[in-house]
Amino acid sequence: MTPTFSQPYGRGDLRIGIASWDTGDFKSRSIKYAYRDRSGKVSRGCPELPFEVLVEMMIVALKQKELTVEQVERVKYHLR
Repeated sequence: MTPTFSQPYGRGDLRIGIASWDTGDFKSRSIKYAYRDRSGKVSRGCPELPFEVLVEMMIVALKQKELTVEQVERVKYHLR
């Protein structure tokens, strides 16, 4: 991923950018939770997702009641 936006989150950053699988047209976008390993470097195992997968993951989590009421309310608040 080539980050175009980064925001601190927990022990790492939430990053949005050009996906690592982009074919060179810079149209494939992704989001990533970049956390640090023991040496302080961004872990190679950090998940990078296309946005369509992120949306489907949220839907599955909602249907399976994996999100707390507070988490659902945060999502609703930011959709306004």
